[in-house]
Amino acid sequence: MIGFRAVTPVHIAPGCVSRLPEITRSLDLHDALLVIDEGMRPTPWPEQVLDALVATGLRVEIFDEVENNPSTETVTRMAELSREEKLDGVVGLGGDSVIDAGKAAAMLATNSGRAEHYEGENRYRNRPLPFVAVPTTCGSGSEVTWGSVLTHKPTQAKISVKGEGMFPNQALVDADLLSTLPPHLVAWTGLDALTHALEATTCDLANPASDAMAEKVVALLFRYLPRAFADVAGDDQARAAVMAAATLAGLAFSGADVAAVHCLSESIGGLADVPHSLLNAVLVAPVLRYHGACIEPRLAALQGLIEPGKSDRAPVTERAERFLQRLEALVRELEIPAFSTLGIAAEDYPQIAQGAMRNSSNGSNPQPMAATHYREILTGLAPP
Repeated sequence: MIGFRAVTPVHIAPGCVSRLPEITRSLDLHDALLVIDEGMRPTPWPEQVLDALVATGLRVEIFDEVENNPSTETVTRMAELSREEKLDGVVGLGGDSVIDAGKAAAMLATNSGRAEHYEGENRYRNRPLPFVAVPTTCGSGSEVTWGSVLTHKPTQAKISVKGEGMFPNQALVDADLLSTLPPHLVAWTGLDALTHALEATTCDLANPASDAMAEKVVALLFRYLPRAFADVAGDDQARAAVMAAATLAGLAFSGADVAAVHCLSESIGGLADVPHSLLNAVLVAPVLRYHGACIEPRLAALQGLIEPGKSDRAPVTERAERFLQRLEALVRELEIPAFSTLGIAAEDYPQIAQGAMRNSSNGSNPQPMAATHYREILTGLAPP
C-alpha cells in the first residue's frame, strides 16, 4: 500500500462540468475518446458534453458499450480503437464502470497487449493517455483513485489494474449530473460510498487522514442519502452532499484500503453479473457485524457522529450495536433487496469464498479472514 495522498485535481461544484472544454484545452487534447454507458443515452448529459467538446474543435469518438462490470475484453477493444484512431485523450462520463474502464483503456492505449496482462501495480511502461473523469453517480470514488477493477471472463474473476499514472488527470464532480439518476441507483451507489468510508476507517490500514474523510462521509450520508433517494432531482442540498461524500469516500479508501465487503463483492461480481454497488449495499451491514468486537471502538465513535449527544456514556459495545442498527435501518429505508434475491447459488459459495480470500485487500481486514470465514458470512445471508 502506498499511504495517503491526493493526486487528482478535483472540481466539486454544481455546474462544474461546464469547465470541461477548458480542461481538455489545458491537457492539449485534439482527438478524444468519450466513454459513456448505454444507460446515459436517455439523459441530456452525453449530448451536452459532446457538444461542448466539439465546440472547442475536438474530434470525438464515442464508446458506449461498457458493461455493469467492465471486462478486460471491453477495455482492450477501447484501447485498440484509441490506437487505430490516433486519439490523444479519454473522457469518462458515467458511473464506476465507465470510469474504471476509461482509466484502464487510457493506460492500455499507450502499452501493448491486453488489459489482463497488467494486473497488479505499475506493470506498464508507457504513461497513459490523459484521462478526465466526470462521475454521474454518488458511489464509486473512482475519479480520485489509481486503480481499475475489471472482470476477466475466462477465469470468472475480478482483477485490479493499478498504476501511479492512472489517477485521472482531472475530475469534475458535478452534483447536477445526479438529477437524472433513478432512485434505486442513488441508493445503491450512495451505500457503495458509505461502504468505502466504513471499510477505510475499520480496516487495518486506517490512518488519521483517511479516518477524517471517512467520518465526514458517514455524517453526510446518514443525513442526506435518504433525502437524495426520495427526491434527487428536487433536493439540491442533498444532491450536492451525497456527490461530495462519494469523492471523499474515494479519497478515504485510496489512502487506506477496503476489506471483506469488497473482497466478497468483487469475487461475486466476477462470477455473476450483479452491479458492484448493489453487492456492497447488500453486504456492508452483515460483514461489519461479522467483524464483531475488533471494530467496536471505531463503530462506537461513528455512532457519536450520526447521533451526537446520544448514548455518549454508554459502553462501547452498546454504542457499536446502536450504529449497526442505524446502518441496517438505513439499508431498509433505501429498499435494498435481500441477498437471496440476487441469484447467487449456494454451490458457488466455495468458489466465491476462495476468490474473496485471494483478493488483494484481504490482508487489510481488521481480523484474519480465511475462505471458511467468508463461507460463514455467505451461509448466514442465505434464507433459512
